[in-house]
Amino acid sequence: MSYFKFQQWFLEKKHKLHTRLVRRSFGAMGRDCIVQATMRCTNPGDIFLGDRVFIGADAWIDCFKEYPFSGQQFTPRLEIGADTMIGYHSHIMVVGHMKIGRHVLIADRVYISDNLHGYEDVTKPMLAQPLVHRPVEIQDEVWLGENVCVLPGVTIGRHSVIGSNSVVTKDVPPHSVAAGVPARVLRTYDPRTAQWIRA
Repeated sequence: MSYFKFQQWFLEKKHKLHTRLVRRSFGAMGRDCIVQATMRCTNPGDIFLGDRVFIGADAWIDCFKEYPFSGQQFTPRLEIGADTMIGYHSHIMVVGHMKIGRHVLIADRVYISDNLHGYEDVTKPMLAQPLVHRPVEIQDEVWLGENVCVLPGVTIGRHSVIGSNSVVTKDVPPHSVAAGVPARVLRTYDPRTAQWIRA
């Protein structure tokens, strides 16, 4: 056996063991999930995973029940549908109810958040400003390319693709391709006519 084959075998065993150890910490975890070691999470009880969800190493996925700097309390819930893959070093922050659908492909180093620091009161530092919640939904079969940033208040429609390094600041319709900073829709597939429509 070559070193790389041994390494792969060892890592697979390590990640399966880690998944077994953390399984009961989650709100729910479906069959055949893999949560790789070094995933960071302080409140997994509000995270609900469907079957065959994969979460890559060094991902930070969390639900926050409180923000101590402003005294806010939250009732967060994150639902991740079956057969969804979340890449390495991804960062998902939730204070409300966020839903990530089935068969979603989230590449490495993707950031998704349903909250941001307020900045209305210029007499307070940013850390002391209250968090502002805006719902986020990633529908089924979406593909988020590497380094994509999904900001609060966004819905990405079913079977859409977001190009690498894009910053999504507004809704993306289903069956669309979007890219850029800020992301804009480049084209959308119309199932009725089986045609691509360019923006």
